[in-house]
Amino acid sequence: MKRLTASVVFIIAVFLFLKPVMAEQPTTTLVFNKPLDTKISRTLIKRLQSAYQAIGIEIKVVDFDHKSSLSAANAGELDGQIGRVIGISKEYPNLIASVTPLMNLNLVLITNKNSCTNCQLSDLKTISHNASYPFAQKYIEQENYQGEVITNSNLTSQLHMLRNQTIDGILVLEYLLEHQIEQRTFDFFERKIVSQKPIHHYLHRKHQAILIKLDQQLMQNTWAQLDHKKPK
Repeated sequence: MKRLTASVVFIIAVFLFLKPVMAEQPTTTLVFNKPLDTKISRTLIKRLQSAYQAIGIEIKVVDFDHKSSLSAANAGELDGQIGRVIGISKEYPNLIASVTPLMNLNLVLITNKNSCTNCQLSDLKTISHNASYPFAQKYIEQENYQGEVITNSNLTSQLHMLRNQTIDGILVLEYLLEHQIEQRTFDFFERKIVSQKPIHHYLHRKHQAILIKLDQQLMQNTWAQLDHKKPK
């Protein structure tokens, strides 16, 4: 009976010792939502895959509703975001940005040709933007815009509204224009870069230790910078 009791005590002790060890197994795979398939997003994913591989971590990019991806990452359903403009942590406090920016992102104002000379946001009575991308909304708030704001996630629809003068302008990320719209479409419009922000990689705060290692790797690598125009 004593031997049996000693064996049970030994098994329990081993289990209690192994439990925290098993619970502390390091993360080896991180999951992110797939961004819109563009040349820029493919470049960002390639850069991050290389940096993560160097610290022994694999990343998986999965299909996920883009509109809810920030909320999902903040809740821990996703491990973070491939790339977002700096500053989103104010609204999504569980997301921590990399110290090292991945690239710069341009915000473009589109207006009808001859509607105004060197149009400013304040010159327009009605503008539209895609609420899935916070950059435009932050810019609207920064400029204290007093006109009407219409959210619309369909760029083709926005351009149709602009050409019909239902709206006076569109705020859109430059890379979306290059990906979604044929160049000849812009024969009817003026384009102007109004703001530029760095794009950073984001991880959920539970992966803060990983982010520190990743930042070290990102800083060690010298990648060719993508060409970007400066805001006028």
